[in-house]
Amino acid sequence: MKIAITWDYELFFGERSGTVELCMLEPSNRLLSLAGKYKIPFTFFPDAGCLIKFEEQAACNQDLQAIKNQIRLWDAQGHETGLHIHPHWEKSRWNGRQWEHDLSFYKLSDFSAEEASGIVERYASYMNSLLSQPMQSYRAGGWCAQPFAPVADAMKKTGIHLDSSVFKGGKNAKKPYYYDFTDAPEVSHWKFTEDPAVLDVEGDFTELPIASMNYSPLFFWKLFVFGRLFPSHHKPIGNGTPAKGGGSKKQLLTRAHRLCVSADGYFSTQLNRALRKAKQANEPFLVVIGHPKALTEYGLKTLEAFIAEHCGDHEFVTLSSVL
Repeated sequence: MKIAITWDYELFFGERSGTVELCMLEPSNRLLSLAGKYKIPFTFFPDAGCLIKFEEQAACNQDLQAIKNQIRLWDAQGHETGLHIHPHWEKSRWNGRQWEHDLSFYKLSDFSAEEASGIVERYASYMNSLLSQPMQSYRAGGWCAQPFAPVADAMKKTGIHLDSSVFKGGKNAKKPYYYDFTDAPEVSHWKFTEDPAVLDVEGDFTELPIASMNYSPLFFWKLFVFGRLFPSHHKPIGNGTPAKGGGSKKQLLTRAHRLCVSADGYFSTQLNRALRKAKQANEPFLVVIGHPKALTEYGLKTLEAFIAEHCGDHEFVTLSSVL
């Protein structure tokens, strides 16, 4: 089986964005060391809007250069880079100390079709200028890839033909999010045109969904308890606060949730379960999502154990080489 481990490379979008050093540079350097040790590739999705906004702010120049150097490093090492868009950066403001985000513009669909297409083209052009190979893949920020039709032509124009924003069974209509993948096709991957969750055999794009599965309340009880008892092992390396809009703590502790298969922190303990389920279903590949900012010491050790166990009997690949 092919396994693609993908990383959304970004700051936080809550009250505190966190620092570039702890949310992006340090954890990603550790990932690159891990990849080098086992000779496997990753796929990174850098938050393009963040970099473009940093270009406009002199106070961010040192961070920007460090980010560019890291992107060029992983590009030279054979890792893949995809287009990742959190368009609220168009409205973000530097207050002299940190970034303030207007999450009422969190999704491309919060802009006009013309504005959204312009964002796609500008962001793709900027990212491609940093890379040796042009981007082929896209992941919507916050999984908010619907509706896709207004930006489809812009995606084609920039050479994007793969999407990996969908996770089967996922749904969130709580602001600032919106996505509904509950009716996604029951196949490993599919063609689409206007909606990445709707199969169209004549479509111009291919959906490579992120793997998903059910997480029980017991899982979240363990996550929260271990985090309290062993904070040095389970505290994220990133030092910001997430945007609101996900499930509340009470909801997580009282009912099962359909979520992505993730390498973030304690979620990495479920990677082997996800792989077993994929093998039982005869899936040809497993796409895993992660965020450098959400990595923990415990999670990194668990991720390394997973890679070490399976790099001999499975093939770790970039997203664009899954098919």
